[in-house]
Amino acid sequence: MYMKICSTFFKSSIPNYLILRTITLQSTKYSSNPPLYVSSNKNQRHNAWTVIDEFSDELRKISGKCMDIGCGPGDITNDIILPALHPNAVIIGTDISEDMIKYARKTYSKEKQLDFDVLDIQTKELPAKYISEFDHIFSFHALHWCFDIKQAFKNIYRMLRPNGTMLVLVVSLHPICKVIQETIQDNRFAPYIKDVNISPVWPFQDSVNPNRELKGLLKEIGFKIDHCSHRNVYHFDDNSDQFLSSILAFLEFIDNIPHDQKEIFKKEIARKFTETQISFKRSSDNKTVILNVYNLLIAFAKK
Repeated sequence: MYMKICSTFFKSSIPNYLILRTITLQSTKYSSNPPLYVSSNKNQRHNAWTVIDEFSDELRKISGKCMDIGCGPGDITNDIILPALHPNAVIIGTDISEDMIKYARKTYSKEKQLDFDVLDIQTKELPAKYISEFDHIFSFHALHWCFDIKQAFKNIYRMLRPNGTMLVLVVSLHPICKVIQETIQDNRFAPYIKDVNISPVWPFQDSVNPNRELKGLLKEIGFKIDHCSHRNVYHFDDNSDQFLSSILAFLEFIDNIPHDQKEIFKKEIARKFTETQISFKRSSDNKTVILNVYNLLIAFAKK
């Protein structure tokens, strides 16, 4: 289960020899290298497994047609979501990245039970083939990347059949978001991204009450909410290079920055992010480990 960060934890669990670490960012874009993404998404897999386990009783009864929004390379859809459903369930994984979908189709497609397709969940022109077509829709670690999350939830509602259900996991607060917002205002980089819409990076990042805000949004669209919670989560990461590279891969405005300035931008992101983290040497192997603390919204709702 998710573990809450509290003062007792920090006093008892973090060693006295805290250190800072220099993080080097790689330039690889995960959307063009799905295998690399698969090899570095252990936290996403852990969170997905935890939520699936929590709602296992409900999910085992789902025997109809399902969708996984933001499926990426398809590993979580195949390894975690599909096995949790009724044996008669079928599922389609969708993602905005063509590279991810190509990889998922090649690696995980199963005739009659699992397929993949390209879909931008924020589209104003939802394909007719998806309207009122699904009994259940999942989305883990994807919707916080939406510039228009309200449109995304509207589309989910339209794709569900009457009494269809939705289970979503959304990152509501993470230190990296504030780091990005501060860095793009730096005079060295601002001229290259001033016309780019970047404000919605994590829609609930500045919310006073993310849980109440999400509930209000879902009710406005028409959902009946069975569960909605806001949780504090932590992971111990021994490879924050991969974490930061995966985050930056989603920030398309970086391509507007000249190459020499782009590398400076990445180093600045790494420096600022490092300053927000607690780091220490693991005694077993002397590796530097970073305590990654953030917040999630979990919602289970019905049409």
